[in-house]
Amino acid sequence: MFLMPKISHGLSTKAKDLMEVPPVVVPEGATVDEAASIMWEKNIGSVIVVDESGKMIGIVTERDMLFAITKGLTGKDVPVSSITSKTELKATPTQSIATAVETMRKGGVRHLPVVDKTGRPLGMISMRDALDITGPILKQVLRTMSKS
Repeated sequence: MFLMPKISHGLSTKAKDLMEVPPVVVPEGATVDEAASIMWEKNIGSVIVVDESGKMIGIVTERDMLFAITKGLTGKDVPVSSITSKTELKATPTQSIATAVETMRKGGVRHLPVVDKTGRPLGMISMRDALDITGPILKQVLRTMSKS
């Protein structure tokens, strides 16, 4: 039987330690083209869509952009809210990264907004961010396994 070695870093990491800040947000009145332009310029796979008070109402991802293109929902007058994925998948800043990754895995998503108690976005965790922390853990586990 293999026992997991004690790893001093990584397993206790919180969402706030790994999230990208500040989060990239767009107002719900922005256009699909504006959101796509921001995603392209910042080389990111999603933006958080917020209402007038700054609360998250959803997320727009690369997949949503592909949907918009295939359905002809591009152009200067198409609001981003027309393709926004309304999601309940979110993380809190103090949530463990393991829980956040499990939420992403179960939900089949690659981006997870981190929000405060009022629903205002604080950051974004991507699966790429999660891999940055799991890589060193996996190396340590494999190193331990090869010694036994």
